[in-house]
Amino acid sequence: MPYKEGQPTLMGFLGRVLADKVTKTRLFGEPYIRFSDLCTVISFLYESGAILAHARRNKLGVLEKMLVAYGVPKGTYIEKLRDLAKYRLDMFRSEVGKEPNTFFEFIQVFQLRSEAGLSLNEAFKADIKGDKRIVKAFHKKYSVKLFQLNNWWEGNEGIGFGSSFPELTERMYRNAYEHIDTGLWSEARAHGLAIPEKPEIVSLEEREATVLQIVAAYASEYYPELLDPLDLRVPDL
Repeated sequence: MPYKEGQPTLMGFLGRVLADKVTKTRLFGEPYIRFSDLCTVISFLYESGAILAHARRNKLGVLEKMLVAYGVPKGTYIEKLRDLAKYRLDMFRSEVGKEPNTFFEFIQVFQLRSEAGLSLNEAFKADIKGDKRIVKAFHKKYSVKLFQLNNWWEGNEGIGFGSSFPELTERMYRNAYEHIDTGLWSEARAHGLAIPEKPEIVSLEEREATVLQIVAAYASEYYPELLDPLDLRVPDL
């Protein structure tokens, strides 16, 4: 089924719940989202796209049919996304001098580069609480409507990343959710960071299953003909 104007995009569907959780309301004016929360949502979308591609990297041509790409010739969008992901990763490697450790780290330095006018290396090494440029950026408010229009596509680029760099995708995910330094976690709590007492360990396999369940729900409603080609249909018990 072709995309119909007004229906949610795949990444809009994936990011809706998290975006709603961090959206703030005010007495007058439109709902907004703070820069710090924006980094969280965008990194979640990018990471989700990468995990989806990691799980279905042998079915990218089918997956592309579920993505909205204005002005891009049919059958070329995934390749464009892979080029964008490679460009971003090459820039990070060149300026920071290493590979990204987690998706949040990867996305946040680019957002700070754009919002605070820092180089990637400056954003990577900056004291988040001590640098006035970063403190100012973190308090900036974005219109939710503008945020949704401008940033859902980040998840699509994540598909390009996960399909191009499956091993790095796996390593970055496990660094963030499986290989957690509990000592640093406890130290962060001791310094007042509002995080749970213990980190939640979520394996890559568990996260893949969750992402695929959400994609299956989206496909069931908007692209039912792609359920079988993408192996998304839950078998009858």
